Amino acid sequence: MRGFKQAIAVLTLAGLSSGGAQAGDLFSDFVASSKDGPGYWVVTVGGYVGAQPEFPGAKSYTFGLWPIIDIRPAGSREWVTLPTDALSLTLYQTPNFRAGVAGDYILGRNHNDDSDVAGLHDINVTLLAGGFAEYYPAPFLRTRVELLQGFTGSDGLVARFAGDYIIRPDYHWMFTAGPRLQFANTQYVSEYFSVNPVESVRSGLPVYRASGGLNTVGLDATVRYYFNDRFSVRAFVDWEHLVGDAADSPIVKFRGSEDQIQVGIGAAFTFNYGPQPLK
Repeated sequence: MRGFKQAIAVLTLAGLSSGGAQAGDLFSDFVASSKDGPGYWVVTVGGYVGAQPEFPGAKSYTFGLWPIIDIRPAGSREWVTLPTDALSLTLYQTPNFRAGVAGDYILGRNHNDDSDVAGLHDINVTLLAGGFAEYYPAPFLRTRVELLQGFTGSDGLVARFAGDYIIRPDYHWMFTAGPRLQFANTQYVSEYFSVNPVESVRSGLPVYRASGGLNTVGLDATVRYYFNDRFSVRAFVDWEHLVGDAADSPIVKFRGSEDQIQVGIGAAFTFNYGPQPLK
């Protein structure tokens, strides 16, 4: 059931990126864009599979699925997007800046799936929607901010900040690495990390009231290998460390883990779409 709910969340959010959203590569002198003429679309599809925590603060892991969907006009700028970015639809861009709408999801929590949360309330899969902005102070440096509001499950507000150093030593390889920060309001943090008096009696955990603030700090790293203009394989690892009231929660201290790790491997295929496809 958990895998089914996750797949539904991914498919729902994937719709955000259709019509010209997530780009997968660096500058337009690489791969398909060098061959495509005006009037065509460059389409990249694929995905990652791997593992991620069962819910925020969990010590147990579950199946992870991260889609790769990119549809952009031929000859347009290609932007670096990473598997842990929210799905994004660019509405405005300049040579080194873009902004638009974004969406993401957070796995739910169910006491039937994990004995560590026995006695605690269940949380549905959280869908989030909001906006993002990216700025490149240099071609090899990417900064990104996302502001997302939950509207199912935990309906709190989160703000994510990312910085990435991009290394492309040759035609085939691309590496990225950089820090991560997440701030969350009290509504979000309390949903996942507070323990009310009734839950305290049922679970044996002490009563705890969590407040918002800096929620996680971490690091993210990715690697891609392009076999040719069309096909690439990819991998990533993302580490987040809970801080503040989230880290002090008895749910984390006695039943979970402050360290939250996501890992995945995947592949992507790029093709041209238009009235007269290239031969």
